[in-house]
Amino acid sequence: MKRALVLVVLLLAGCAGVPEPRALSTEEAERLALVRFSNHTAEHARFTASVPSPGGALRLTGRVDFVDHLGYAAMRTDGRDDGSSAGLVQWNLSTLAYLANPATEPVDPPPTGDWQVRPFARSGSELDAALRLLVNLAADRPDNAQLLQQSSARWLRKDSVDGVEVDVLEGPQQSGRATAADGARVRYWVDADGRLKRLEARLGEQQELATFELLGSATAVEAIPPLRRS
Repeated sequence: MKRALVLVVLLLAGCAGVPEPRALSTEEAERLALVRFSNHTAEHARFTASVPSPGGALRLTGRVDFVDHLGYAAMRTDGRDDGSSAGLVQWNLSTLAYLANPATEPVDPPPTGDWQVRPFARSGSELDAALRLLVNLAADRPDNAQLLQQSSARWLRKDSVDGVEVDVLEGPQQSGRATAADGARVRYWVDADGRLKRLEARLGEQQELATFELLGSATAVEAIPPLRRS
């Protein structure tokens, strides 16, 4: 009996250290509402990403232009070293371009060659959903903090990213501008000034989360001709 009581006390003590998700406070909703506007103000950012896929995790290193909704990255597939396992990708809100290339960083200016260009898949592609989500993370004005606070958005916990204290906030499940493409819920690591440090999203049928690390300012992205604005 005594042993059982000890086990119960230990279990309760362990659970006490895990915060329960809760609705956003007014201040947290205001910071979440600033995320897209902060990205737009910053204009360009470096990032790394890991996107789960049936063929293995896709690792990306690149830059994003939040104002023109344009991304550029070197991409490789974990566990593969064949000729088609690495390449350069560029994309905007509707189109993805890929060029087989062993580069580990975006090549500037973008090389000429046989870029394969296609529209984004409407469903069934974790990569397409993740890339579209990233370039859509900007707006020229803050989101509506009051609507976010009234939505299903939640505070999950406190954390830190590279020594910076953040709150981990989960966006609304169905409505609101903090919702991901394809209906996935998104988690935002947001600092005290409403700047995004990390992003996670569950996409498609994958159990693993797609993760983006935002690494600070970057140089502008030069679009390849098929992705240039007319």
